[in-house]
Amino acid sequence: MRLAVVGTGLIGSSFALGARRAGVFESVVGIEPDAGRADRALTLGVIDAVADDVPADVDAVLLAGPSHTIADWVVLLTDHPGILFDAGSVKAPVLAAARRSGGLPRRFVPCHPLAGSERSGPDAARPDLFADAEVIVTPAPETDREALVAVAGWWQALGARVTEMGAEDHDRVLAVTSHLPHLVAFAYLQQITDEHRPHTAGGFRDFTRIGAADADMWTPIFQLNREAVLTALDELERSLGEARDLLGAGDADGLAAFIRRAAARRGGTDD
Repeated sequence: MRLAVVGTGLIGSSFALGARRAGVFESVVGIEPDAGRADRALTLGVIDAVADDVPADVDAVLLAGPSHTIADWVVLLTDHPGILFDAGSVKAPVLAAARRSGGLPRRFVPCHPLAGSERSGPDAARPDLFADAEVIVTPAPETDREALVAVAGWWQALGARVTEMGAEDHDRVLAVTSHLPHLVAFAYLQQITDEHRPHTAGGFRDFTRIGAADADMWTPIFQLNREAVLTALDELERSLGEARDLLGAGDADGLAAFIRRAAARRGGTDD
């Protein structure tokens, strides 16, 4: 089995390392527009070769580039005989764009691994990145079930839990659980100055870790999932308004109840 990885960043490189260790794929070729990153992935042994185009004889193609590039790759590879799957953070707009540009290949399986780091590139890759992580698959009506089963098996071989969900539901849920927290961290950090930096502790580090994420990756995610993120922002503004009102009124009991509700909703979430 041969794999092509389009995009040798954290996710693509980690899948390549994990799949090789699990014996899912014997060789990996990388397609990467950043020549320096491609060379680094080759040096680290993440990939076995670099190519300008996806070879016709690979068994599978992982599209692990920025979310806004995935639809174009799906269309470009419509006639490729291998199984196509992606790792993008937004699903419904990508599927719609691919349909508008020529249709969805039956062997394309949309995926989103809920794993990552504020670090990027092949140097940050880990073969165990997906161990115990959830991978959401959002098959379209066109998706071939055998391809879906194969892709789910590959993720499971890397230790992931695979969940199936509709594309629109995925985007609505992830707007709240992933996209909004990143946007809030980016917004909060706008007010941090040199005066604040020497006086930070664990709370600051925990809250702002994701604020170091890659702008080139997150800007397209926010744009693609704009409506769902805006709805999530509206809900957050209402919650912030409630907190402001309680604080302004000096309502200690109400503020304590507000905090307890938050703690209860986080209950059961891994640290």
